[in-house]
Amino acid sequence: MGRKVRVAIDLGCYEFKGIVFEIVDVKDTIHVLAAKKEVAGGLDDGKIVNVAALKKQLSQMLNALSEEAGVEIDEVYLSIPPSNAYQNNIVKSAVVADSSGSVSLTNMHVSELTERILNEIKRKSENEKYTLIDFFVNEYSFAPDSKSPLQIIEKPEGVSAYSLGIDIFFVMGLNYVISTLEQIFEDLYVFCDKITVPFVPGGFKAVPYKARKEGALYIDMGSSFTNAVIFKNNSVIHSYSLPIGGSTVTTDLIRAFGKTLDDENLQLAEKIKKKNNNLIIEADDSRRNVYMDRDLLSDCFLTLEQVKLIMRERVEEILNLVKEEIKKNPSIDTGAYDFEQVILSGGTAKFVGIDEVARGIFNKPVKVATPYIDSGVSIEELNSPEYVTVYGLAEYFAAGMRKPSLNSGFLQRLKGKLRTIFNKRKGDV
Repeated sequence: MGRKVRVAIDLGCYEFKGIVFEIVDVKDTIHVLAAKKEVAGGLDDGKIVNVAALKKQLSQMLNALSEEAGVEIDEVYLSIPPSNAYQNNIVKSAVVADSSGSVSLTNMHVSELTERILNEIKRKSENEKYTLIDFFVNEYSFAPDSKSPLQIIEKPEGVSAYSLGIDIFFVMGLNYVISTLEQIFEDLYVFCDKITVPFVPGGFKAVPYKARKEGALYIDMGSSFTNAVIFKNNSVIHSYSLPIGGSTVTTDLIRAFGKTLDDENLQLAEKIKKKNNNLIIEADDSRRNVYMDRDLLSDCFLTLEQVKLIMRERVEEILNLVKEEIKKNPSIDTGAYDFEQVILSGGTAKFVGIDEVARGIFNKPVKVATPYIDSGVSIEELNSPEYVTVYGLAEYFAAGMRKPSLNSGFLQRLKGKLRTIFNKRKGDV
């Protein structure tokens, strides 16, 4: 059997991050062969504004990854900016009992009910501008008889039941965005097999099973978006995206220095942010100057204390917005927020001291996640909060995380048809 080599690409609003990985024999395990980070092209606040530029950028990334890893790339997993999608839950149950009043649940029962739910989602989206791109099972439930309420169960197979219930979390992507991306990769002779939004694979990677069971708030702090997911009982009970991120810290610095918002000043402010990425105020910070101009004799400077305060105040605002969004959901216990800890990831989570800032806001234990890279090459940069999504993307789809086996569903048939067409097209070249 040949090597199972894939590419995962996280289409961020500011940067594209990609890794080439091999799926090893041990289930749920991947081995990173190469990594690449590029400035985003063809997107504006996550929206496709220039197809040609996007295609060029993706082509360059794929070629660079292929050359560095020394392998041919023909399949990609993708995460798209959350502005191009929406997500929700759907819960359905069905009587499965035979004439005896109960039946031993099998994978076929699960598969048939799952397919019915997915077909319902598909029918409801036909008149909208979205298409189903991802789903997973939040939880299963069953009732032993017609008079009993549904009870949550981890594995339904083999359980004697009168009825079966399934809670599915699903993601819908904008038709235009999905079709455009699929066409781009088809033109590049790469099969775009799986697509989702960043906080789904990021959440499963960053938040351990025990934390998802007990309750955890996962916050993916990107450049233009901050995404949050609340896990409880190993299920997603709340998720949302806020159109604010680390790029606002950069623009805050430009304004504080009295500069205009142009590309050169954005680059200079970004360098200042990365060089002084510490939110903790220290004693001598008020005596150290930070210059935005290259001329150190310029009178245009801020103290390091001022720079840190500007960055800290914006980070505090972002985290407080997440906290306020949680309070808006009536299904969540706003007294305890229904979670036991907070886990951060994303480029903005690289700030030293951000865990301390988050603890002060949520009054909960806080951890900054990294992807714990397993690689045969030296890629120390990858073991960083900003790579949690792309690494999680690889594991999420490679392992088929929490996805039931559909024996005859429309997604399986469609996938087989697309793969046949793709292989034929590639073989004709």
